[in-house]
Amino acid sequence: MVTDEESANSDVSFRTRLARVVVSVVVLTGVTVVLGYGGWLLLTLTARVSGFDPKTADGELLRDRLLAWPDRNREVMRSDGRTRLPWKP
Repeated sequence: MVTDEESANSDVSFRTRLARVVVSVVVLTGVTVVLGYGGWLLLTLTARVSGFDPKTADGELLRDRLLAWPDRNREVMRSDGRTRLPWKP
């Protein structure tokens, strides 16, 4: 038995489905970049404008640690999870 939802999905053209996939990939890539580097950018701007520059518990600047965060995650993925996962920035 074919439901209304299944028949509605089969009526969608290939171009429409392809466009949805492309838009999803573009949006998710943009969100990933903004969230990955957005924290560093926001903290850098805040430090320049207001002078507030937060530090981590060990005294390192939080914005510097956020900038290094995506690279540290890439190292874990390249090692197939064999290196220590950086849970906190």
